[in-house]
Amino acid sequence: MIHTKYKYGICDLSVIPVRKSSSSKSELVTQLLFGELYTITKQTDKWSYIIIHDDSYSGWVNYSQLKIIPKIDFDKLKTGKDDFSLNITDFISKGLEPTIVPIGSSISSCLYLDYKFNGKSSEFIKDYDVIKIAMKFLNSPYLWGGKTPFGIDCSGFTQTVYKINNIRLDRDASQQANQGTLISEKEIKSGDLAFFGETEKSITHVGIMLNKNKIIHAFGKVRIDTINLKGILKSNEREVTHKLLFFRTY
Repeated sequence: MIHTKYKYGICDLSVIPVRKSSSSKSELVTQLLFGELYTITKQTDKWSYIIIHDDSYSGWVNYSQLKIIPKIDFDKLKTGKDDFSLNITDFISKGLEPTIVPIGSSISSCLYLDYKFNGKSSEFIKDYDVIKIAMKFLNSPYLWGGKTPFGIDCSGFTQTVYKINNIRLDRDASQQANQGTLISEKEIKSGDLAFFGETEKSITHVGIMLNKNKIIHAFGKVRIDTINLKGILKSNEREVTHKLLFFRTY
């Protein structure tokens, strides 16, 4: 039986899987990080279909990992000042119980959830610093649907890095390709995004430009490779792994 009355929630765990269908065996489509908000639009006995507040991405979450909050609290939290954790992992605590949270967690939600955070947060970032944040993910393994240093996909990587720098990107590479401003090769600056695929209607990959010749991206792991007008050249090889389409700035 499916219930359709709207409810509101917040992620009070370090990370929660969001799946394509209502089964633990279903494909991982994205993840909720600590402090992220969501709306529940329908429910079964053991699963809830959610829409994530930050990027409107949707999927199914198991009932055992839900944290329901009143709409009045949801509305206050979604208009509050954002603050994100900056270390690969940090600890929040409630009494004597510690919880590990990954980089990019919304620690601005700590007070509401009665947690204490003593790490370094994004409120200390005064300048646009995409590359410094991106390098923290170097060698993180690739995981379809992942958004943490312990498993991340190409667009989850770009989205999380930009979010910490207070620039909101959509979840998928194809969506991010419709944001920002199209630029030429000559206009590329550090931190711009490059998009890849067979055609402009089939974007399959995205990465962050370090300079005009180097890119950091999630492919097998978060790695630095050489890029030219044909595409990405895997380090120490001449094979083009991704066909270049265009660049965008944000």
